[in-house]
Amino acid sequence: MAGSDPTSELPVGAVKHPEPAWIGEALGTTVRSLEARLLGEARGFQSTTWRLRLDYAPEAGGPGSVILKSETADQDFNAFSRLNNAFGREVGVYTHCTPRLKNHQPTVYASNTGDPSWLLLEDLTHLRSGDQVIGLTDQETLASIRRMAAIHAEFWLDPGLRQHDWLPDHGFWFATPNGEIVEDFFATYGVRFGPEVSRLYRAVLEQNDAIDQALAERPWTLVHGDLRADNLLFSDTADDATSVIIDWSWASRSLAAIDIAFLVGGSTPTSQRLGRHEELLLAWHQELVARGVRDYPLQEARRDLQLAALRCITAGGAMHGFSRGPDTPIRAALFMDDAIQRHAAYAVEIEAWEALPDPTGFSRNR
Repeated sequence: MAGSDPTSELPVGAVKHPEPAWIGEALGTTVRSLEARLLGEARGFQSTTWRLRLDYAPEAGGPGSVILKSETADQDFNAFSRLNNAFGREVGVYTHCTPRLKNHQPTVYASNTGDPSWLLLEDLTHLRSGDQVIGLTDQETLASIRRMAAIHAEFWLDPGLRQHDWLPDHGFWFATPNGEIVEDFFATYGVRFGPEVSRLYRAVLEQNDAIDQALAERPWTLVHGDLRADNLLFSDTADDATSVIIDWSWASRSLAAIDIAFLVGGSTPTSQRLGRHEELLLAWHQELVARGVRDYPLQEARRDLQLAALRCITAGGAMHGFSRGPDTPIRAALFMDDAIQRHAAYAVEIEAWEALPDPTGFSRNR
């Protein structure tokens, strides 16, 4: 590999290509050559990710492999990412937040939030990746809920979060529905949703600002904001999983239940969650309490989860807008189609209408 160009086959539009000289400088060592393999195509929209196998000079040393996460080659998503400071959020979490967590992965070796932005991370490719299209098993869902709850508890009402200018309040990519595509959205999904789901969805759109106001009045913590199968890694087997949470590009200070509703609603198939909603809620709440969260009764947690499901249902409209492009990868279109229907069904399954600011017209005996 010493005489070859390891980046010659990589996409021209990638913002930061892996090269031995700057990789070595970032690691504080001398990299003689590297092999680069592109990872996760069609899994993420805001980044380009490589696994780098590193060969060091005889007197040097360092990790045998690292993960380089750089900005995306897609100009539209790159602009969207920069507008929302996605890399700034992720670097901020890894720099200021995750060092407080016991045994947190991945380790961050180096980072840059300038132009271009990038992260050099611990290589965790030996772990099993979650898959958004397939979805999560019940055990994978439980493992991820408990791991996320531990993070929620660590930063629960932590005043230090307010000091981070890179961490927005309620900065979700799905919180502002695009009114121009609403009718096309219902033309595409209305039949599959059915009247009950469609009615709830339209009520959410009508009460969008009031839902945001309700969120702002609830207890807050550090939230992931995009907690889904593709942003999870697992050790062991699907029946005895330990979860690792990655990709903090949409971190914010907000309602903890957002992460649980987004995870279960978008990544856990109906067959894996029906009849288990109370168990999943209890697992999250019990972990919070066990880790020191006080004055947060189960009844409030349940209502917050319903409110969060209302907020997360609008991810469907955002994903529909993304998926309409002619260059959308097939896998991305599949996982967004699945997630749109999962989120909508989930809101009905947990009777999220109860958390509507104005629930007029909805009742248990409808």
